[in-house]
Amino acid sequence: MNMQGDGAVYKRKSGPRLVYVVTEDWFFVTHFLPMARAAQTAGFEVVVVTRRGERVKEIESEGFRLVALAADRSSFGVRSLLSTLFRLRSILVEEHPDIIHAIALKSIILGGIANLIGSRSAGVFSLTGLGYLWSGDMPTLRISRAAIRFILRLLGMRSATRFTFENEDDSREFSRLKHKVVIGGWGADPAAFQAKDARNASPIRVLYLGRMLKAKGIELAVKAVQLARKTSDVKLELWGTPDPGNLTSLTEEQLLDFSKLEGVQWCGRSTDVSVTWQRADIAILLSEREGMPRSLIEAAATALPMIAFDVAGCRSIVRDGINGFLVPSGDVRSVAEAIVELAGDTELRTRMGKAARSDFEQKFSTDSVVPRILRIYFDLVPYPQIR
Repeated sequence: MNMQGDGAVYKRKSGPRLVYVVTEDWFFVTHFLPMARAAQTAGFEVVVVTRRGERVKEIESEGFRLVALAADRSSFGVRSLLSTLFRLRSILVEEHPDIIHAIALKSIILGGIANLIGSRSAGVFSLTGLGYLWSGDMPTLRISRAAIRFILRLLGMRSATRFTFENEDDSREFSRLKHKVVIGGWGADPAAFQAKDARNASPIRVLYLGRMLKAKGIELAVKAVQLARKTSDVKLELWGTPDPGNLTSLTEEQLLDFSKLEGVQWCGRSTDVSVTWQRADIAILLSEREGMPRSLIEAAATALPMIAFDVAGCRSIVRDGINGFLVPSGDVRSVAEAIVELAGDTELRTRMGKAARSDFEQKFSTDSVVPRILRIYFDLVPYPQIR
């Protein structure tokens, strides 16, 4: 069968076609490449529908075909959403995938509806965290949540559908949804992260690596380190860049202002996260809620003790008193106390770091996570040649 897409004709390969739908190419690269590689090795033809950004060459170098999707994550206007919906419908009709795997809430809703009115392929819908819409109790947020639950139940009426969640807390928000699976994140390559030994040197580096978002607790981390510095020689390093497509993004000006404070440095983009994590003595993440925070997975892989709020996602990785400290959400003073305790005890950092690495290897490495996804694919499309 010949398929027409983006002006070119593609001959369908002998194996099943798997189409990923994700709004940002960088998000696909940082989170889902190992999964797509494994699917390709198993015999799937992999197509990635995403916005063309700076990571396109990395996707295409894997042998995946990329189809451009003009989608703005920050835009929720009706015209923009309908434009993306009809573009997705056109793509899915042309590609006629065996499986569509839509990643994150916006892609799930638009890709799922496009699939219903277009190709009606088997669907895997992966919620990677519930974010802003689940962060408050305002009437508009409650209405939005009700609408999302209704749409997902509609998508889930077909038997050839699976919904994946990164943690049990998020899964419980959709109690009436059928065909649910808790995956526990998307894993990281254990070979890419070297477990480090605890340093007995000053200053002790507390490190955050990720997008520069208010929802990630950047400002609270700054305050906590400022408190901790009254009794301990500690320094906060912030690695990452603003995300203009996110409603809670900090600005570059705000981040530069943080760097003017004693013991705080905004370092910008990390070109190699495994190398950046080697700089750290303590990992910190003070999010309002998470799906399965990749920054903590990477920190655990590096054998770092972790400090996080006791919220969805974070408590799936951090075990209080074992591989780090979970503190009540918003309690900056308790965060500062945890920093001081870890900074002053090399043996404690070593013990917690070893526990973190062990947990990573058992639960959060690609070796553990990827087979769970492949089993879902095989259940939906039981091609003999890919088993």
